[in-house]
Amino acid sequence: MPTYEGPLGWVAAKVMVRMNAAAETEAVLELAPDPAADVLVIGFGPGLGVALLAERLPRGHVSGVDPSTVMLREATRRNRPAIRHGRVELRSGSTAALPYPDQAFDAALTVNTIQLWQPFDRSVAEVARVLRPGARLVSVTHDWAIRRRTGMDVEKWAAHTTETFARHGFVDVRHWRARAERGRSVALVARRNQD
Repeated sequence: MPTYEGPLGWVAAKVMVRMNAAAETEAVLELAPDPAADVLVIGFGPGLGVALLAERLPRGHVSGVDPSTVMLREATRRNRPAIRHGRVELRSGSTAALPYPDQAFDAALTVNTIQLWQPFDRSVAEVARVLRPGARLVSVTHDWAIRRRTGMDVEKWAAHTTETFARHGFVDVRHWRARAERGRSVALVARRNQD
């Protein structure tokens, strides 16, 4: 996953808050985690999705991983009270090597990062490893981000992700037009099989 560092990272963090707010909100509402759930946020960026989840998990816990030290600083600043109370924990890391034990999470959320997972196959396998049986992953991604990063149109990308997630033990993989960015985003939901 590419990282945003230095001044470019700081600017990107500010832009992401504005550009991703609707997608983050939509993804959190779709995930609808149990109030006591352990949720993983993959590619938390400036931490908006982490903050939205922490509000909805009074007895739960939010963990997050992002490769950018700038995003880690921004997300830590945004979520400082929840971190201080032990409800949020953020780490630097990669989707291809998630720094968590097997079956650690009840759900996972990623917004505008799934198209960056490299290598994609290995990253999906890692997500499957850290999710408990029956856990759900929700992703919302802008169409332009999919095209720019993968070179695929949305339909081809949806078929590719469905096949890859199924190969790694996910079932009920669905895609649809998200409301974010006036319908120019795609939502994905996949459920980890029951083993």
